[in-house]
Amino acid sequence: MGNKLFKKQIEVLILDLKKFSLSLTHDIDNSNDLVQQSLAIALAKEGQFKKNSNLKSWLFRIVYTTWVDVIRKNKTISNYKNRFHGAQQAEAGNNLSISALNTCIDYKTMLNLLTDKQKAPFHLVCIEGYTYDETAKILGISVGTVASRVSHSRSKFNQYFSDKKKIKKLKKWS
Repeated sequence: MGNKLFKKQIEVLILDLKKFSLSLTHDIDNSNDLVQQSLAIALAKEGQFKKNSNLKSWLFRIVYTTWVDVIRKNKTISNYKNRFHGAQQAEAGNNLSISALNTCIDYKTMLNLLTDKQKAPFHLVCIEGYTYDETAKILGISVGTVASRVSHSRSKFNQYFSDKKKIKKLKKWS
């Protein structure tokens, strides 16, 4: 594949990479850094990309492994404690309607319910639409682990919405 063609194909996927990265980091600056670092790795490893492979999956894998490497290097995830605040700023900067902004905030709040190991499988399966098998390949984990993490994520979200409905009912009665 020619370098120019490869770069053009990557450019088309940058928004998807940014969304995935933001779901991992929850901070716009860290997300942008992660995407930039991942793209540099992808361009450097262009020769390793197999011609008939899924470029988007390959790039998601690079983003994910780069994110894991960053966490390991920092030996802490303290840099990601302000996720919600950073996500709010990122979304607010896009002139979204109040309803859309509330949905984004709800999603960001819900993501904070998940462990770091649950976020990537949930995002890839439930947001990006990848199958469990594709997600397992992207993240380098077993299909059973993907299924388990997505199932636990959904259970947490069901509990979150159940609690939220109960709170709304209580507010109506008061």
